[in-house]
Amino acid sequence: MENNDQKEPMIFDIHVTEGTHYEVGKQRAITFKKHYPEDIAYYINPLEGRDFLPAAEAHKRMMMIDKICPGFTDEIQGFADEVNIEAEKILCYANSFHDSPNCCQFAILPSNTSDGHFYVGRSYEYFVRDERSLCITRVKGKPKHMGFSLQNAGRMDGMNEYGLVVSMSSTAYLKPLAGYGCEFWIAIRAILDRCKDVYEAQCLLEEMPLCTNANILVADASNNVSIFEIASFSEHKKRIAVRKPVGGLIVSTNHYVSHEMEEFDEHHFWHSEMRYSAVWNTLLRESPNLDDEKIRNLLSTKYPFGPCCHFYSSGMGTLRSMIFDITDKKLKVSLGPPDMNPWYAVDFDEPVGMKEIVCEYENVIIDNPEQFWREM
Repeated sequence: MENNDQKEPMIFDIHVTEGTHYEVGKQRAITFKKHYPEDIAYYINPLEGRDFLPAAEAHKRMMMIDKICPGFTDEIQGFADEVNIEAEKILCYANSFHDSPNCCQFAILPSNTSDGHFYVGRSYEYFVRDERSLCITRVKGKPKHMGFSLQNAGRMDGMNEYGLVVSMSSTAYLKPLAGYGCEFWIAIRAILDRCKDVYEAQCLLEEMPLCTNANILVADASNNVSIFEIASFSEHKKRIAVRKPVGGLIVSTNHYVSHEMEEFDEHHFWHSEMRYSAVWNTLLRESPNLDDEKIRNLLSTKYPFGPCCHFYSSGMGTLRSMIFDITDKKLKVSLGPPDMNPWYAVDFDEPVGMKEIVCEYENVIIDNPEQFWREM
């Protein structure tokens, strides 16, 4: 049942920046001041009911983040200086915030494609009110990358110029995080800035202090791919399990699959199982003749037969779909639900600046919410 009462517009931007980390942060702030001044408050205020962290704790977290992802704090500093606020307040807010998106991600090795290309597909589901900025970032001394922002300088996903692709899907997202460490969006930005392949990404994930519940998919230009299933339930209950493809395919939604993660597989909902099965079965059926068009068709297929969802008021609406062609180091993206919006080709070398894209969508009420949200 469609429900479009008081439907807010879905507007994305593609924002291209370059220079030092500080200059990139400053350019982001200038764009916000010019085009989205009302959104600046989102970044410079604490969550409702919370206060800013004490300066000493904020500085401690900044040092941790800068060690994991050098230059990240400089980027925040550039943003902060432009909007005239202390950088510590921006980072305090960001580091206390835990996002819970619903996503689907999969990788298809060349043995299963008709053109011999290596593809990663991704679908991202959440509420309409979310960050909707595709960033093409060219920082001096770092590999170029393109991916969607989270907490401004963080990344939800992306590909760098080496052909390294990183994406994620949340797991056990009603389970409170415990311990001390960085969230997935800092880890993904660090991988894009620092790594060339899956091995380097795994080493970085294992050495950094992580505090996240997520499946992080990493794929590289040498046709390697792994999903790192990560749980941070307490100081004494943390684990990273590495999952490899089976038959040249690998899929992840919003639950753990590895046997090693069974004790952490809480809040494993019916809809996650349905999306996983729909994508896996389609990939099996279409192999070894998968190609760009078939992947677009899969990502555009509505739930329960595919990952595309229109349940925005329930936090399960598709905000974007992505196809990373690792072989050619290219990205195609559909902004908004792909069954209603076109696909765009995006390049690392787009000119500096910002452009807006308005998307079509419909808000549909879940017919049987008890089944949809049933825990497995």
